[in-house]
Amino acid sequence: MLALGALLLPGFGAPPAPRVAAAADDSKACVPKQGGNPSACKELVELEVRDVIPLAEAQTHAVVLTTSDGAMVLPIFVDESAAVAIAFRLAHLRPPQPLSQDLLGSMVTELGAKVTEVRIDDLRDDIYTGRIFLEQGKRKVTLDARPSDSIAMALDGQARIMVTRKVLDEAGISRDEIDSLKEGGPGVGGSGAPDMMDPMDPHQGMPPPGLAPKLAPDKTDEISL
Repeated sequence: MLALGALLLPGFGAPPAPRVAAAADDSKACVPKQGGNPSACKELVELEVRDVIPLAEAQTHAVVLTTSDGAMVLPIFVDESAAVAIAFRLAHLRPPQPLSQDLLGSMVTELGAKVTEVRIDDLRDDIYTGRIFLEQGKRKVTLDARPSDSIAMALDGQARIMVTRKVLDEAGISRDEIDSLKEGGPGVGGSGAPDMMDPMDPHQGMPPPGLAPKLAPDKTDEISL
């Protein structure tokens, strides 16, 4: 959590309430904790991807998802390849060469299918589990998928990203907690400092810091990293 102290959430106001839905009764996808709320696996909350943050000390990246009202943040730590794929999508850019997520997306499209929903079902042993929902004509397919891969595919098709209440309760960070950890810092898809990375370095493959919100100005006031 301390590694995410750079998050700055939107100011208080009257934002829209987060979208909540009922999840399918799938006991294998999400298992409530013993003695916990049995409905925690059935309630779904829609999330939005806000940014990708490089965490130098941890040598990893965090994809930042928030509820629509900005009240809760869900960080998902991903490897560099997933971070690159998501960062390019946030910046509305294509990578110099197709990434694994690009290949998966192309296969789905060429087969006449589309991603309708991405779901983060559970958190087990500090590992997120999830599924991706596809439609191919009248056929509906559900596949197990790493959230880091499926989030990138959701951004391609503008599919909704849903998380169970259980995951949000266990791993989500509230606005108050974020405010207490503010220290200022960069985000790959947000307002990053230029000296954090060399955008011309082909080994990094990241779009220049700050490019994503410049291409999506309606997001710049919502979160600053």
